Amino acid sequence: MDLSKKIAALRANAGLTQEELAERLFVSRTLVQKWETGRRRPDRRCIEAIAEALGADAGELYEEDPGVLTELAACIPENCALDDEGAAMLIERFLLTLPQRERDVFIKRYHFLRTAKEIGAELGIRQGHVRTILSRTRSLLKEYFKENTQ
Repeated sequence: MDLSKKIAALRANAGLTQEELAERLFVSRTLVQKWETGRRRPDRRCIEAIAEALGADAGELYEEDPGVLTELAACIPENCALDDEGAAMLIERFLLTLPQRERDVFIKRYHFLRTAKEIGAELGIRQGHVRTILSRTRSLLKEYFKENTQ
């Protein structure tokens, strides 16, 4: 089941209208409708807020791609002394070093949790090219962490 259908099903199971869910999330009913029809996709933070508002585990809403966070975590050295906020700030600085397309691919994958297929369709590039960009970008990020955390 895709994300839009999961949100709609969980909302219905919770006995909430789109308006009531929107009020809990401090967003418009129109945005909830767009999430449920697949015209818009919530980012990771919104997914977590939606799950909390519906009394569900955020893992129920994430796409069936558990490797996405594992991919990103593998870029951070084990001995990294940064807390989550420090690591996030370092990643933001890293993103500014990337060309626009590579930055867009990275953000679509790791912030919006899109699949390589979805990213390719959105950007008009082949799925294999998306995977190559992500692999190279993760390698660069790993090096960036090593250089900036020692």
